Amino acid sequence: MKKWTFLLLVFMLILTGCNNGDGASASGGDKVIKIGSSPDGYPTSYQQDGEMKGFNVDIYNAIFDELGYEIEWVLTDWTGVLANLDTGNVDTASNFALTPERGEKYIFTDPYYNSKAAIAAAPGNEEIQSVEDIEGKDVGTILGTNFQNVLEDQYPEHGGNIVDYENNEVVYRDVGSGKLDAYIYGREQLLAMINDKDIPLKIAGEPFGSQPVGLPFKDTEENRALIEDINEVIGQLKQEGTLTRISEDWYGEDIFTED
Repeated sequence: MKKWTFLLLVFMLILTGCNNGDGASASGGDKVIKIGSSPDGYPTSYQQDGEMKGFNVDIYNAIFDELGYEIEWVLTDWTGVLANLDTGNVDTASNFALTPERGEKYIFTDPYYNSKAAIAAAPGNEEIQSVEDIEGKDVGTILGTNFQNVLEDQYPEHGGNIVDYENNEVVYRDVGSGKLDAYIYGREQLLAMINDKDIPLKIAGEPFGSQPVGLPFKDTEENRALIEDINEVIGQLKQEGTLTRISEDWYGEDIFTED
């Protein structure tokens, strides 16, 4: 009888240690939150020499350090990020726009900044000066991102031929070589890549389609409590100027002052 009691106790301990994907987990006494991201999202979140860096990375480090969590990064392409979020393989995802459609699947923290979309073209391309010029042109997007939805919402009759890609590097090459006419992506990311990485692109016209960005979670009681804690820390980081300093480090300006 004692043997069976001991085995039952071991089995219960094993079950207690398993994470069911409904919230951040505890491991070895440490709180761990799994964040899904692509490894090439410079400057928001990217991997360099085995370490995650970027604008969002610095913000998440500030948030979860305050809350006593260790971040575990789970890196895939963007479609994999969405799949991992849906299946519970990650707790949340990096650089996630808060849209009504996504609000039907997830609950969100308060937004911590607004992301704008922009059209980019090769420097020598004089045909595309703004979004209005993409009619009949091949326009690249990253599969699973929200920028195509922004384009369709803001310019429903744009007339461009949308071509889906899985990663940025191939898009940069194809736009620069003339295989693609234009690329729609985040204004901040494009500016940083053009200024810091010398990618062969220019931003054509004004940015458009400002959308709030926050952290998504599956709708559970545990996650709702965690979101309340995160929102409180976001407010503190804004008030004390931490978010402004992070923005200035990565973009040379305070993007939090923009509408």
